[in-house]
Amino acid sequence: MTSWKKYIVGGTIAALLTVSAGSVSAASYTVQPNDSLWLIAVKNGTTVEKLKQMNGLTRDWIMTGEKLQVPDPQGFTTISVRPDDTMWKISQRYGVPLSKLIRANPQIPNPSIIWGGLTVRIPLKPAAYPDGVFPLAAGTFSPFPNNYAEAREWSPDSPAVRAHEGVDIFADKGTPVYSVLDGTIVRYGWNQYGGWRLTIRVDDNTDFYYAHLSAYAPGLKAGDKVKKGQLIGYVGSSGYGPEGTEGKFLPHLHFGIYKRTPTYRPIDPFLYLKWWQL
Repeated sequence: MTSWKKYIVGGTIAALLTVSAGSVSAASYTVQPNDSLWLIAVKNGTTVEKLKQMNGLTRDWIMTGEKLQVPDPQGFTTISVRPDDTMWKISQRYGVPLSKLIRANPQIPNPSIIWGGLTVRIPLKPAAYPDGVFPLAAGTFSPFPNNYAEAREWSPDSPAVRAHEGVDIFADKGTPVYSVLDGTIVRYGWNQYGGWRLTIRVDDNTDFYYAHLSAYAPGLKAGDKVKKGQLIGYVGSSGYGPEGTEGKFLPHLHFGIYKRTPTYRPIDPFLYLKWWQL
């Protein structure tokens, strides 16, 4: 079921299509040896409660070989393997590095053994910046859904529903944050929405935005050049108030991408993040 809601974006009213939870599509997952409901939930970006609800389970145990329904992963499309396919052939056919293709399919126990009719996830390659690095190290953050354009209500002046202009990646306070690409720091310091934040210009038309930091990497300042993979700060919960405000939400990195022309505007960073994560 879909519905339209109106949100305030930059002082104008924008209509955004929202999809209700009941319309989420599902994919099939075969339980592997040593799997648990918790591990399967983590692999598929959901919770044990939702996983049990999707499958009508009242028990907490599962059996190897059992088929479960899991949320259809965002950031991927799926294909059916041809009889003579290998993962390498599939990677070449879809222009996806073999390493990324294998990491996109953790449900396949041995990538060297696939067969006709098997379902394989193909990660969706973003339109630009395919060589970026994920801003948090593997194993330091929680699986993240696409919450770009969700409603946000905090405003410094008066209650006003606005559209979320990035994707939130939850991690412990103090988790290191790294620059996705080479660039120049064009904004540094406090912002009442983003708290301690950095805006890094990666080309003439694109800024990457890192917000809610608990601290910056030592020595950084506006105008500095940074390199891809360089430490730039640490996850926090700063923002939503005057300088120094923190703790109004769980610690996370808010990551956004902004285009500068024809007007300064956000774009959805989710597919970029999913690609960099692999």
